[in-house]
Amino acid sequence: MKTISLKKVSAVAVASLGFGLLSVVPASATVPATSTITPTTSVLSVAVGSVASTTIKLTTADQVGHAWTLTAANVSKPADATAAADTVANGNASTKFVLSSVGAESPFLVAGATAAAGKAVVAHTSAGVITATGNASGDSTATANIMGTFSYTPDKPGVYVFSLTANTTTSSTANITIYAGYSGADATNANVAFMTQGASVTTAATATAGGVATVRVTNFADTSTDDYYNVVVTGGSLSNVTVSGNIDKDNANTAGFNLANGASLAAGINFYVDSAATVSDTVDLQVTSATAGTVTITVTGFSSTTGIGTVHAAPSVTFGTALSTSATVSTSKIYVIDTHNTEALATSTAPGNIARAAGTNAAAFTIIVNDGYGNPINAQSVSAVVTGPGLINGGSGPNTASGTPAARVVATTTNSAGKASFNLDADGSAGVSTVTFSAGSTVLGSKTVTFYGAVAKYTATTILNAVAGTGTVDAVNVSAVDAAGIAIPGETIYAFSSSTTTASVEASDTTATTAVATESNAGNPASYVSAKAIGTAGFTVTPSATTTASSVTITFGNAATIALSTVTTTAVVAIGGVEAATVTLTANKTSYAPGEAVTLTLTYKDALGRLTGTNPGSTLVASSASSVALGGAALPTAGAIATKVGTKTYAVFAPLTGGPVTVTVTSGTDATHLATAARSVASTVTFTVTDPSAAIATSIASLNAKIVALNALIAKIMKRLNIR
Repeated sequence: MKTISLKKVSAVAVASLGFGLLSVVPASATVPATSTITPTTSVLSVAVGSVASTTIKLTTADQVGHAWTLTAANVSKPADATAAADTVANGNASTKFVLSSVGAESPFLVAGATAAAGKAVVAHTSAGVITATGNASGDSTATANIMGTFSYTPDKPGVYVFSLTANTTTSSTANITIYAGYSGADATNANVAFMTQGASVTTAATATAGGVATVRVTNFADTSTDDYYNVVVTGGSLSNVTVSGNIDKDNANTAGFNLANGASLAAGINFYVDSAATVSDTVDLQVTSATAGTVTITVTGFSSTTGIGTVHAAPSVTFGTALSTSATVSTSKIYVIDTHNTEALATSTAPGNIARAAGTNAAAFTIIVNDGYGNPINAQSVSAVVTGPGLINGGSGPNTASGTPAARVVATTTNSAGKASFNLDADGSAGVSTVTFSAGSTVLGSKTVTFYGAVAKYTATTILNAVAGTGTVDAVNVSAVDAAGIAIPGETIYAFSSSTTTASVEASDTTATTAVATESNAGNPASYVSAKAIGTAGFTVTPSATTTASSVTITFGNAATIALSTVTTTAVVAIGGVEAATVTLTANKTSYAPGEAVTLTLTYKDALGRLTGTNPGSTLVASSASSVALGGAALPTAGAIATKVGTKTYAVFAPLTGGPVTVTVTSGTDATHLATAARSVASTVTFTVTDPSAAIATSIASLNAKIVALNALIAKIMKRLNIR
């Protein structure tokens, strides 16, 4: 029992809704009783990307005082046609009317024109609609009037069908059918078969030997029963089939095709066109040939009623001698994997460092080899050579390099998509491995993978002052490397506090497998995240809320106890209170040359004289000022200052004029991070800039003194020599 196509029902429903909503006419005009829509050309054939257009005429005998709404609705188009192709001026995103000059004989004018006798004003509304309103004094006998131009630009090969409807009291409809293809060279198969992939798809149906070509077959009959089709390829072989729309791979619509004459695509296939099919449903047939020559695809349809077979299409593709492999259009891609034969996204980057243990999965590579036209080459030999540690194997096609890699050099062949795959494993050695891929004598490129060995060294870096009573995240960063200095991701590092009553530290953490590029939540001890390189772990330090200690020493090791650890390092983490009792401003020098760099530092200390712990201080600063304008960074403005080690520095430049400079920063009113006595307090620092003119005068005076001394020396010498 057959069911009604949901595709058709939805198309009619949408069209009906569109007409009902959009057929709005002025209150002063009525809908004419009859009118006839006539496209100048109802069947159009264009190349993909070209504009298909035809003028639309509306014939009526009772124009005066009436109004029309002409609507275009898409009935069907190829499933892979994109919305971008629908973008044409003066319309909506599904169908477009574009008005051209309507001509002197037409009673219709473009929007904004003045309606003279015998004319009507035509205006665009939304959803592919043209509205025409007749002039009350118009010519009631006007016929065959050009209302405007229908235009559409297809972006995929196939058949596009549009239905035009006028809102007259008597139904008035007309269809426009557009056949779009990449090649107009095969006149015999026009409107039913279109070249979509090959060496040339615009002027001729050609491909290259060893490569592939794809032909799209469409415009199947819309019948009340399923029709059976058979595909036979001569001169080459069928390598892939893709269907869209109401095309069944077999009559039960199961996953596989009914194979004709054997168990491979090369022998041909059978398929069924469902009774709900539309002319835009497609079958894409990919063929290949290892040698130059003509490959013919014969598609024969058999009537389910009579059983009579009729050739639906018999397109041919000419395979010529392959161009040399081009390294510029061939691409090699590297994929991160968890197990063998897992191809990730094409945008995958090189994997992080890999453990050197023999047999560890390192990377899967998919190589795509193209000819000089940019088409994939079938059965192309591809080699992979490993320089450095690691073993490799290969297979034809993606995800086919199965088995355990056991060689430094391996070769395989590409499949019809031009793909070959390789897997790289660790062999027990550490270091950088380079894998170079070649197709024949053409080097396609190389990829590198780094294998790391056992941990040999930890390096600890204190990032923050720990806040008393608060878990301070990423207070210390620890990096792990092997004997060659290669970063080790996923390494577990253990931590031990020198005094757990002073501060505790998280027991262990694992080094990063991917880098953290930038820090976040600066100044917020409980949520701070530091920037980290691969192989670096961040540790949280939590001082006691009542501790008076100014620091704690943390030891890091590669075992659960210090005694068992063979690799260790230490870091001293400063501890400070939440609240600053004093705020001071200092400069790194007391005197500067004109324009010299100056470092200003705000220092926050708690009641015990310790630098305060990391804090976000919402209003640590109220204002700042300088007696003379400074260059470089701006002085702190009113508001928050995110301190990480109890200080905040500002890099400025001394003025170009000499004299004293006074800088003042007034603290804010932050009740959490500033003690009462430290709020709204001005901190001042004064430094001197040397006077440039005084320096010149000093230099001149020094030079004069040297000249006087030189003259005295000359006089003394002359006297001894009795020279007058």
